[in-house]
Amino acid sequence: MASTFFGDSSHVLLTCSCSALSPAARLYFCRHCIKLRCPLCVSHEVDSYYCPNCLENMPSAEAKVKKNRCANCFDCPSCGNTLSTRATAVAIQSDKGGDDSKATQAKKVYYLACGFCRWSSRDIGIEDKSVASGAWQEQDSPAAKRVNTLVEYYRQLAQKEKMEREKNKLTKRRNYMHLSFTPTRKDKFGLSSLTRRKSSLSYLTASFSPKGKEMADEAFSLRNPSVAVEEVETLPEEFYNKPLILENVPHLSQRLCQPDFQPGAIGDLHPRHKHLLAKRSQRCRECEHNLSKPEFNPSSIKFKIQLGAVYYVPMLRISNVPVLRFGKEAQVTLSLTNPVENLLKVTLLKFEQDQKDTAKDDDAQDKENKPDQNVDNSDNKTEKEEQKKMKKKKRKMRRKEKMK
Repeated sequence: MASTFFGDSSHVLLTCSCSALSPAARLYFCRHCIKLRCPLCVSHEVDSYYCPNCLENMPSAEAKVKKNRCANCFDCPSCGNTLSTRATAVAIQSDKGGDDSKATQAKKVYYLACGFCRWSSRDIGIEDKSVASGAWQEQDSPAAKRVNTLVEYYRQLAQKEKMEREKNKLTKRRNYMHLSFTPTRKDKFGLSSLTRRKSSLSYLTASFSPKGKEMADEAFSLRNPSVAVEEVETLPEEFYNKPLILENVPHLSQRLCQPDFQPGAIGDLHPRHKHLLAKRSQRCRECEHNLSKPEFNPSSIKFKIQLGAVYYVPMLRISNVPVLRFGKEAQVTLSLTNPVENLLKVTLLKFEQDQKDTAKDDDAQDKENKPDQNVDNSDNKTEKEEQKKMKKKKRKMRRKEKMK
Protein backbone atom coordinates (compact mmCIF):
# COMPACT_ATOMS: atom_id res chain seq x y z
CA MET A 1 0.00 0.00 0.00
CA ALA A 2 1.16 3.51 -0.75
CA SER A 3 1.64 5.89 2.12
CA THR A 4 0.60 9.53 1.93
CA PHE A 5 3.07 10.85 4.46
CA PHE A 6 6.15 8.61 4.15
CA GLY A 7 6.57 7.52 0.53
CA ASP A 8 4.57 9.78 -1.76
CA SER A 9 4.94 13.06 0.11
CA SER A 10 8.35 13.65 -1.48
CA HIS A 11 7.49 12.24 -4.94
CA VAL A 12 3.97 13.52 -5.70
CA LEU A 13 4.02 17.33 -5.79
CA LEU A 14 1.15 19.65 -6.70
CA THR A 15 1.43 22.97 -8.52
CA CYS A 16 0.17 26.04 -6.71
CA SER A 17 -1.39 29.08 -8.42
CA CYS A 18 2.04 30.75 -8.20
CA SER A 19 3.65 27.78 -10.08
CA ALA A 20 5.43 26.53 -6.95
CA LEU A 21 5.66 22.78 -6.30
CA SER A 22 4.82 21.48 -2.83
CA PRO A 23 3.17 18.37 -1.30
CA ALA A 24 -0.58 18.33 -0.71
CA ALA A 25 -0.17 18.39 3.09
CA ARG A 26 1.29 21.93 2.86
CA LEU A 27 -1.31 23.41 0.50
CA TYR A 28 -4.64 25.13 1.11
CA PHE A 29 -7.72 25.12 -1.12
CA CYS A 30 -9.68 28.37 -1.45
CA ARG A 31 -13.36 27.55 -2.04
CA HIS A 32 -14.11 31.07 -3.27
CA CYS A 33 -11.27 31.36 -5.82
CA ILE A 34 -11.24 27.57 -6.51
CA LYS A 35 -7.43 27.60 -6.51
CA LEU A 36 -4.62 26.02 -4.55
CA ARG A 37 -2.66 28.24 -2.19
CA CYS A 38 0.81 27.56 -0.80
CA PRO A 39 2.22 29.25 2.36
CA LEU A 40 3.68 31.99 0.13
CA CYS A 41 0.27 32.82 -1.41
CA VAL A 42 -1.51 33.44 1.91
CA SER A 43 -1.29 36.26 4.44
CA HIS A 44 -0.47 35.28 8.01
CA GLU A 45 -2.23 36.92 10.97
CA VAL A 46 -1.32 36.42 14.64
CA ASP A 47 -4.41 35.59 16.71
CA SER A 48 -2.90 35.14 20.17
CA TYR A 49 0.33 34.49 22.06
CA TYR A 50 0.77 31.72 24.61
CA CYS A 51 3.48 29.94 26.59
CA PRO A 52 4.13 26.36 25.39
CA ASN A 53 4.90 25.18 28.94
CA CYS A 54 2.23 26.69 31.22
CA LEU A 55 -0.25 27.38 28.34
CA GLU A 56 -0.96 30.87 29.64
CA ASN A 57 -2.71 33.06 27.09
CA MET A 58 -1.22 36.54 26.71
CA PRO A 59 -2.53 39.57 24.77
CA SER A 60 -0.31 41.14 22.13
CA ALA A 61 0.31 44.35 24.11
CA GLU A 62 1.51 42.43 27.18
CA ALA A 63 3.63 40.12 25.05
CA LYS A 64 5.33 43.14 23.47
CA VAL A 65 6.14 44.61 26.88
CA LYS A 66 7.59 41.30 28.10
CA LYS A 67 9.62 40.91 24.87
CA ASN A 68 7.67 37.79 23.79
CA ARG A 69 8.79 35.77 26.81
CA CYS A 70 6.95 34.07 29.66
CA ALA A 71 7.57 35.51 33.14
CA ASN A 72 7.14 32.20 35.02
CA CYS A 73 8.83 29.55 32.82
CA PHE A 74 12.56 29.22 32.18
CA ASP A 75 14.79 27.33 29.74
CA CYS A 76 17.96 25.55 30.76
CA PRO A 77 21.02 27.55 29.60
CA SER A 78 23.00 24.35 29.10
CA CYS A 79 20.71 22.05 27.05
CA GLY A 80 17.69 24.26 26.30
CA ASN A 81 15.00 22.12 27.97
CA THR A 82 12.40 23.47 30.37
CA LEU A 83 13.49 23.95 33.98
CA SER A 84 11.32 22.62 36.79
CA THR A 85 10.94 23.96 40.34
CA ARG A 86 12.11 21.49 42.98
CA ALA A 87 11.74 21.58 46.76
CA THR A 88 14.26 20.58 49.41
CA ALA A 89 14.79 20.98 53.16
CA VAL A 90 17.60 23.10 54.59
CA ALA A 91 18.69 23.16 58.24
CA ILE A 92 18.71 26.67 59.75
CA GLN A 93 19.26 27.98 63.24
CA SER A 94 16.08 28.13 65.30
CA ASP A 95 14.78 31.50 66.48
CA LYS A 96 13.67 30.16 69.86
CA GLY A 97 15.97 31.24 72.67
CA GLY A 98 17.15 28.79 75.28
CA ASP A 99 20.07 26.94 76.74
CA ASP A 100 20.72 25.05 73.51
CA SER A 101 21.98 27.81 71.22
CA LYS A 102 22.90 25.32 68.48
CA ALA A 103 19.34 24.08 67.94
CA THR A 104 18.35 23.87 64.27
CA GLN A 105 15.10 23.42 62.38
CA ALA A 106 14.26 22.34 58.84
CA LYS A 107 13.05 24.91 56.33
CA LYS A 108 11.53 24.16 52.94
CA VAL A 109 13.19 25.99 50.01
CA TYR A 110 12.82 25.85 46.22
CA TYR A 111 15.34 25.98 43.35
CA LEU A 112 15.38 25.48 39.57
CA ALA A 113 16.72 22.23 38.13
CA CYS A 114 16.94 20.53 34.74
CA GLY A 115 15.89 16.90 34.50
CA PHE A 116 18.03 16.18 31.41
CA CYS A 117 21.50 17.63 32.01
CA ARG A 118 21.24 17.96 35.84
CA TRP A 119 21.91 21.70 35.75
CA SER A 120 20.53 23.67 38.72
CA SER A 121 20.33 27.29 39.81
CA ARG A 122 22.65 26.47 42.72
CA ASP A 123 25.53 25.89 40.28
CA ILE A 124 25.76 29.63 39.49
CA GLY A 125 24.96 30.92 42.99
CA ILE A 126 21.28 31.89 42.63
CA GLU A 127 19.70 31.98 46.08
CA ASP A 128 16.92 29.55 46.94
CA LYS A 129 13.37 30.84 47.44
CA SER A 130 11.01 30.10 50.28
CA VAL A 131 7.98 30.32 47.94
CA ALA A 132 7.53 28.29 44.76
CA SER A 133 5.82 31.08 42.79
CA GLY A 134 7.20 34.51 42.00
CA ALA A 135 10.13 36.02 40.15
CA TRP A 136 13.65 34.66 40.39
CA GLN A 137 16.87 36.59 40.68
CA GLU A 138 17.85 37.92 37.26
CA GLN A 139 21.17 39.15 35.95
CA ASP A 140 21.47 42.86 35.13
CA SER A 141 22.68 43.63 31.63
CA PRO A 142 25.68 46.02 31.56
CA ALA A 143 24.51 47.58 28.27
CA ALA A 144 20.87 48.11 29.28
CA LYS A 145 21.19 51.89 29.81
CA ARG A 146 23.01 52.39 26.52
CA VAL A 147 20.43 50.39 24.60
CA ASN A 148 17.55 52.32 26.19
CA THR A 149 19.10 55.68 25.23
CA LEU A 150 19.59 54.51 21.64
CA VAL A 151 16.00 53.24 21.42
CA GLU A 152 14.65 56.54 22.76
CA TYR A 153 16.81 58.53 20.33
CA TYR A 154 15.67 56.58 17.26
CA ARG A 155 12.06 56.71 18.46
CA GLN A 156 12.23 60.52 18.47
CA LEU A 157 13.77 60.50 15.00
CA ALA A 158 11.02 58.22 13.68
CA GLN A 159 8.34 60.44 15.20
CA LYS A 160 9.88 63.54 13.66
CA GLU A 161 10.07 61.93 10.20
CA LYS A 162 6.46 60.82 10.51
CA MET A 163 5.31 64.38 11.31
CA GLU A 164 7.30 65.74 8.36
CA ARG A 165 5.63 63.24 6.02
CA GLU A 166 2.19 64.21 7.30
CA LYS A 167 3.01 67.88 6.84
CA ASN A 168 4.11 67.29 3.23
CA LYS A 169 0.87 65.43 2.51
CA LEU A 170 -1.20 68.32 3.89
CA THR A 171 0.64 70.86 1.74
CA LYS A 172 -0.09 68.84 -1.42
CA ARG A 173 -3.79 68.64 -0.63
CA ARG A 174 -5.61 71.80 -1.57
CA ASN A 175 -9.16 72.33 -0.50
CA TYR A 176 -11.14 74.39 -3.04
CA MET A 177 -14.42 73.92 -1.27
CA HIS A 178 -14.47 77.42 0.22
CA LEU A 179 -14.19 78.96 -3.27
CA SER A 180 -17.60 77.62 -4.22
CA PHE A 181 -19.23 79.93 -1.70
CA THR A 182 -19.09 83.52 -2.93
CA PRO A 183 -19.36 86.35 -0.37
CA THR A 184 -22.53 87.70 -2.10
CA ARG A 185 -24.47 84.50 -1.54
CA LYS A 186 -25.83 83.68 1.87
CA ASP A 187 -24.27 80.66 3.60
CA LYS A 188 -27.35 78.61 4.40
CA PHE A 189 -25.63 75.71 6.21
CA GLY A 190 -22.45 77.44 7.43
CA LEU A 191 -20.11 75.28 5.32
CA SER A 192 -17.89 78.11 4.14
CA SER A 193 -16.90 79.09 7.67
CA LEU A 194 -16.08 75.47 8.54
CA THR A 195 -13.87 74.99 5.48
CA ARG A 196 -12.01 78.22 6.20
CA ARG A 197 -11.37 77.11 9.77
CA LYS A 198 -10.10 73.71 8.66
CA SER A 199 -7.81 75.18 6.01
CA SER A 200 -6.36 77.67 8.47
CA LEU A 201 -5.83 75.11 11.27
CA SER A 202 -4.46 72.28 9.11
CA TYR A 203 -0.90 73.57 9.19
CA LEU A 204 -1.04 74.20 12.92
CA THR A 205 -2.24 70.71 13.75
CA ALA A 206 0.57 69.19 11.68
CA SER A 207 3.15 70.54 14.10
CA PHE A 208 1.60 68.77 17.09
CA SER A 209 2.26 65.20 18.21
CA PRO A 210 -0.55 62.77 19.10
CA LYS A 211 -0.04 63.65 22.79
CA GLY A 212 -0.68 67.33 22.12
CA LYS A 213 2.90 68.55 22.57
CA GLU A 214 4.46 70.72 19.91
CA MET A 215 7.26 69.15 17.92
CA ALA A 216 10.23 71.51 17.72
CA ASP A 217 12.22 71.72 14.49
CA GLU A 218 15.50 71.55 16.35
CA ALA A 219 17.76 68.61 15.52
CA PHE A 220 17.96 65.78 18.01
CA SER A 221 21.39 65.03 19.41
CA LEU A 222 22.49 61.72 20.88
CA ARG A 223 24.00 61.82 24.33
CA ASN A 224 27.49 60.34 24.57
CA PRO A 225 27.79 59.18 20.95
CA SER A 226 30.11 56.29 20.26
CA VAL A 227 33.55 57.20 18.92
CA ALA A 228 35.80 54.95 16.86
CA VAL A 229 39.08 54.14 18.61
CA GLU A 230 42.22 53.11 16.77
CA GLU A 231 43.93 51.49 19.76
CA VAL A 232 42.34 48.34 21.18
CA GLU A 233 42.79 47.26 24.77
CA THR A 234 45.13 44.34 25.28
CA LEU A 235 43.92 41.07 26.73
CA PRO A 236 44.61 40.42 30.43
CA GLU A 237 47.43 38.10 31.41
CA GLU A 238 44.97 35.39 32.53
CA PHE A 239 44.38 34.44 28.90
CA TYR A 240 48.07 33.63 28.50
CA ASN A 241 49.00 32.17 31.90
CA LYS A 242 45.99 30.01 32.87
CA PRO A 243 45.58 26.61 31.18
CA LEU A 244 42.54 26.27 28.90
CA ILE A 245 39.87 23.78 30.02
CA LEU A 246 37.34 23.24 27.24
CA GLU A 247 34.74 21.81 29.61
CA ASN A 248 34.41 25.24 31.27
CA VAL A 249 33.99 27.10 27.96
CA PRO A 250 30.39 27.47 26.69
CA HIS A 251 29.41 26.43 23.19
CA LEU A 252 28.65 28.94 20.46
CA SER A 253 24.92 28.14 20.58
CA GLN A 254 24.87 28.75 24.35
CA ARG A 255 26.50 32.15 23.93
CA LEU A 256 24.18 33.17 21.09
CA CYS A 257 21.15 32.41 23.28
CA GLN A 258 22.29 35.22 25.61
CA PRO A 259 23.67 37.94 23.30
CA ASP A 260 23.24 40.72 25.88
CA PHE A 261 25.63 39.02 28.36
CA GLN A 262 28.04 37.00 26.14
CA PRO A 263 29.07 34.55 28.89
CA GLY A 264 32.67 33.41 28.63
CA ALA A 265 32.45 30.55 31.15
CA ILE A 266 29.97 27.84 32.09
CA GLY A 267 29.49 29.42 35.51
CA ASP A 268 28.16 32.63 33.89
CA LEU A 269 25.22 30.91 32.16
CA HIS A 270 21.91 32.07 33.63
CA PRO A 271 18.42 30.66 32.98
CA ARG A 272 16.47 32.54 30.31
CA HIS A 273 12.74 33.11 30.07
CA LYS A 274 10.85 30.83 27.70
CA HIS A 275 9.85 32.17 24.30
CA LEU A 276 6.16 32.60 23.52
CA LEU A 277 4.45 30.87 20.62
CA ALA A 278 1.75 32.34 18.41
CA LYS A 279 -1.47 30.95 16.99
CA ARG A 280 -1.80 32.14 13.41
CA SER A 281 -4.61 32.26 10.91
CA GLN A 282 -4.12 32.24 7.12
CA ARG A 283 -6.10 34.29 4.61
CA CYS A 284 -6.26 34.18 0.83
CA ARG A 285 -4.56 37.25 -0.63
CA GLU A 286 -7.01 37.60 -3.51
CA CYS A 287 -10.43 37.20 -1.87
CA GLU A 288 -9.24 37.72 1.78
CA HIS A 289 -11.27 34.76 3.08
CA ASN A 290 -10.00 32.62 5.93
CA LEU A 291 -8.27 29.39 4.91
CA SER A 292 -7.16 28.31 8.38
CA LYS A 293 -8.20 29.62 11.79
CA PRO A 294 -7.35 27.81 15.06
CA GLU A 295 -9.31 27.97 18.28
CA PHE A 296 -8.42 30.64 20.83
CA ASN A 297 -7.71 28.20 23.68
CA PRO A 298 -3.95 27.32 23.75
CA SER A 299 -4.61 23.78 25.04
CA SER A 300 -6.88 22.97 22.07
CA ILE A 301 -5.47 21.63 18.80
CA LYS A 302 -8.74 21.95 16.88
CA PHE A 303 -9.48 24.43 14.11
CA LYS A 304 -12.54 26.59 13.52
CA ILE A 305 -11.71 26.74 9.79
CA GLN A 306 -9.31 24.35 8.07
CA LEU A 307 -9.42 24.28 4.27
CA GLY A 308 -6.51 21.96 3.60
CA ALA A 309 -5.91 20.63 0.09
CA VAL A 310 -5.95 17.08 1.48
CA TYR A 311 -9.71 17.37 2.14
CA TYR A 312 -10.67 18.64 -1.35
CA VAL A 313 -8.04 17.64 -3.94
CA PRO A 314 -7.84 13.99 -5.16
CA MET A 315 -4.77 12.27 -3.77
CA LEU A 316 -2.38 10.68 -6.26
CA ARG A 317 -0.28 7.78 -4.97
CA ILE A 318 2.39 5.62 -6.57
CA SER A 319 1.28 2.15 -5.52
CA ASN A 320 3.53 -0.10 -7.61
CA VAL A 321 6.87 0.56 -9.36
CA PRO A 322 8.48 -2.31 -11.34
CA VAL A 323 12.17 -2.69 -12.18
CA LEU A 324 12.97 0.07 -14.65
CA ARG A 325 15.32 -0.55 -17.58
CA PHE A 326 16.56 1.84 -20.19
CA GLY A 327 14.85 1.63 -23.57
CA LYS A 328 12.03 -0.63 -22.34
CA GLU A 329 8.50 0.21 -21.44
CA ALA A 330 7.34 -0.43 -17.87
CA GLN A 331 3.94 -0.28 -16.22
CA VAL A 332 3.69 1.97 -13.15
CA THR A 333 0.47 1.72 -11.14
CA LEU A 334 -1.05 4.96 -9.87
CA SER A 335 -4.01 5.18 -7.49
CA LEU A 336 -6.37 8.12 -7.08
CA THR A 337 -8.58 8.66 -4.03
CA ASN A 338 -11.51 11.08 -3.96
CA PRO A 339 -11.85 12.80 -0.55
CA VAL A 340 -15.14 14.49 -1.53
CA GLU A 341 -18.58 12.89 -1.80
CA ASN A 342 -19.17 14.38 -5.27
CA LEU A 343 -17.86 12.87 -8.51
CA LEU A 344 -14.63 14.26 -9.90
CA LYS A 345 -13.29 14.26 -13.45
CA VAL A 346 -9.53 13.71 -13.75
CA THR A 347 -7.61 14.23 -17.02
CA LEU A 348 -4.06 12.96 -17.55
CA LEU A 349 -1.89 15.07 -19.86
CA LYS A 350 1.17 13.96 -21.80
CA PHE A 351 4.58 15.00 -20.60
CA GLU A 352 5.96 17.64 -22.97
CA GLN A 353 9.68 18.20 -23.22
CA ASP A 354 11.66 20.60 -25.39
CA GLN A 355 13.30 19.18 -28.52
CA LYS A 356 16.69 20.62 -27.61
CA ASP A 357 16.61 19.00 -24.17
CA THR A 358 15.54 15.65 -25.64
CA ALA A 359 18.35 15.72 -28.23
CA LYS A 360 20.94 16.48 -25.56
CA ASP A 361 19.60 13.74 -23.31
CA ASP A 362 19.64 11.20 -26.16
CA ASP A 363 23.25 12.02 -27.03
CA ALA A 364 24.33 11.72 -23.41
CA GLN A 365 22.49 8.44 -22.96
CA ASP A 366 24.01 7.00 -26.16
CA LYS A 367 27.50 7.79 -24.89
CA GLU A 368 26.80 6.25 -21.50
CA ASN A 369 25.11 3.12 -22.82
CA LYS A 370 27.64 2.09 -25.51
CA PRO A 371 29.03 -0.82 -23.44
CA ASP A 372 25.48 -2.11 -22.89
CA GLN A 373 24.68 -2.44 -26.60
CA ASN A 374 25.90 -6.05 -26.81
CA VAL A 375 23.61 -7.04 -23.98
CA ASP A 376 20.63 -5.39 -25.66
CA ASN A 377 21.44 -7.07 -28.99
CA SER A 378 21.53 -10.51 -27.39
CA ASP A 379 18.16 -9.83 -25.74
CA ASN A 380 16.69 -8.79 -29.10
CA LYS A 381 17.97 -11.99 -30.77
CA THR A 382 16.36 -14.22 -28.18
CA GLU A 383 13.08 -12.36 -28.55
CA LYS A 384 13.13 -12.79 -32.35
CA GLU A 385 13.80 -16.51 -32.03
CA GLU A 386 10.88 -16.92 -29.65
CA GLN A 387 8.62 -15.05 -32.05
CA LYS A 388 9.65 -17.37 -34.93
CA LYS A 389 8.88 -20.46 -32.84
CA MET A 390 5.45 -19.11 -31.98
CA LYS A 391 4.69 -18.46 -35.65
CA LYS A 392 5.67 -22.02 -36.59
CA LYS A 393 3.39 -23.46 -33.91
CA LYS A 394 0.47 -21.37 -35.14
CA ARG A 395 1.04 -22.60 -38.74
CA LYS A 396 1.02 -26.23 -37.63
CA MET A 397 -2.21 -25.72 -35.70
CA ARG A 398 -3.89 -24.20 -38.74
CA ARG A 399 -2.83 -27.11 -41.01
CA LYS A 400 -4.24 -29.64 -38.56
CA GLU A 401 -7.56 -27.79 -38.46
CA LYS A 402 -7.76 -27.77 -42.28
CA MET A 403 -7.03 -31.50 -42.49
CA LYS A 404 -9.89 -32.23 -40.08
